[in-house]
Amino acid sequence: MNTEHLMGLHTDSDTLHFLEDEAVGGAAKEPVWRLLVVDDEPDVHRATTFALAGVRILGRALHFLHAYSAAEASQILNAERDVAVVLLDVVMEREDAGLALVKTIRQDLRLNELRIILRTGQPGYAPEIETIHDFDINDYKTKSELTRTKLYATVTAALRAYEQIRKLDELAFYDRLSCLPNRNKFIDLSEERLKNQPKADDVIAILDIDDFSEINDALGHQQGDRLLQSVADRLKTELGNEVILARIGSDTFGLMGEQSVVNPLRVLAMFREPFQVQDDSMVVTATMGLTKLLSDGVSGRDALKDANIALKRAKKSRRGSFVMFSSEMGSDIRERVRLLQSLRSAVESERLFIVYQPQINLSSGKVVGMEALIRWRNEDGTFVPPDRFIPLAEASGMIVAIGDWVLRMSCHELVRLQALGLTDLRMSVNVSQIQFRHPEFLEKLNAALLDTGIRPNCLELEITESVAMEDADFMLETLNLVRELGISIAIDDFGTGYSSLSQLRQLPIDRLKIDRAFVSELQKDMCGGHIASMVIELGRNLNLTVIAEGIEEEAQAEALRALGCHEGQGYLYAKPMTPPLLKEWLVARGSIS
Repeated sequence: MNTEHLMGLHTDSDTLHFLEDEAVGGAAKEPVWRLLVVDDEPDVHRATTFALAGVRILGRALHFLHAYSAAEASQILNAERDVAVVLLDVVMEREDAGLALVKTIRQDLRLNELRIILRTGQPGYAPEIETIHDFDINDYKTKSELTRTKLYATVTAALRAYEQIRKLDELAFYDRLSCLPNRNKFIDLSEERLKNQPKADDVIAILDIDDFSEINDALGHQQGDRLLQSVADRLKTELGNEVILARIGSDTFGLMGEQSVVNPLRVLAMFREPFQVQDDSMVVTATMGLTKLLSDGVSGRDALKDANIALKRAKKSRRGSFVMFSSEMGSDIRERVRLLQSLRSAVESERLFIVYQPQINLSSGKVVGMEALIRWRNEDGTFVPPDRFIPLAEASGMIVAIGDWVLRMSCHELVRLQALGLTDLRMSVNVSQIQFRHPEFLEKLNAALLDTGIRPNCLELEITESVAMEDADFMLETLNLVRELGISIAIDDFGTGYSSLSQLRQLPIDRLKIDRAFVSELQKDMCGGHIASMVIELGRNLNLTVIAEGIEEEAQAEALRALGCHEGQGYLYAKPMTPPLLKEWLVARGSIS
């Protein structure tokens, strides 16, 4: 390339001149700015280093690296990851060599912080605006305009931009508390390792500190932060630099490395010794989820999701230990996602509907109530069992809207049944824990009463025993408010939980419902029959009505009557029915004309 363009026609002292030998302004001291000069003309390299020899920019000296082709520059940048600025010639071994190198830097090497100053000795070869826009460069200059002062100003601006970007990256990609990479950076680092340095025995893991929120509540957030710093320091020290370590959540850490190093038994053993947190010695445990399914095509983001699935399993059933992700877990979660999507579609297309199962007075045989039960029919006519989609609706939060719809539809159906002559009929509606704890639950309940016009004493809410026994103060307050509306309350599936009798006596409930499992064992030499008897006796002592569900045989009904059970429901009397079938059943039974 013609070096005359670099020298230009300037005659003042600011013009760049060439030296026979490269002038290096003494041995560089750390910290320094590392600049890469890429040009196929040796004179350009000498002139650049001479012009900036001995210069300090933003408090640092300059250290130069040199490449004489785009290929050589690519090799240097692949090995040297802390280059701040590249002074790049446009035309070298090929006319587009410089521009092609820009693409390599940004797309292949992913050096987005590095600043690129494009220099050309052929003005007009690459239009300035289009080049800056299309090729992600920091500046574009013709060599003839780069006097010593202008070169200094251009490099200073590039270094200032580089430093600002690095600071922003630290805020965006590093956790300030632990000085570790954050979640986004962990994903980037793991994907880079999977792409460039994959190892057959690599694993990705998530480590979660057990009961960390309780530590924060009891000791304060400052002490919690100090504990996190102590945990981070121990993990860094014990695991070493070969493991990618990050803080990816409030009390969770991401790890990636060889399985022999990121061994869950080894990592969890690091928590046996207390952590020294200021003047306190704190003992904590941790739970881990891991995945080693890092085959071709698996991204760091997907692997982290798999590890998180394993962590959730571990926290449910193996707290303080670990679970390794398996393909079966992936199938389960994909099925849950598919089912959730189908549930949303079912709600929108009105494929959910309500059926009603009669409740019978065991002594008189009179129909005294109905239980509203939700059903889901697929487009092909098959049904999705409630025990599959109800937990999914609860986990997703959809149960709040679904439960409100069930409540209103059941109240409307009760109005229709009472208009047919069943004036004292009771309607029982199940309420989930999520729905019951929703801040607008009581407001929605009262609105349903007002909008449908039913008598409150004809509506009964069923809650499970586990919900009733949880958070005694909240339950007592809320149930009393429900009772003030005139609505009765039943405890469903009674006998399957672990009720505190003293707590049960305080709750404003009206009815105990014996679980079907104990009803089915009434005629067998098993403890179920004894439990049914105990529930009935408990109901009698607490002055509560007792209803048994799942009655399928006359012998079961006889046994329940003999024990003093008041009411029952089950296939012996009727299956859950849609409103038209229910009306036919009531007519056939003589309950309505």
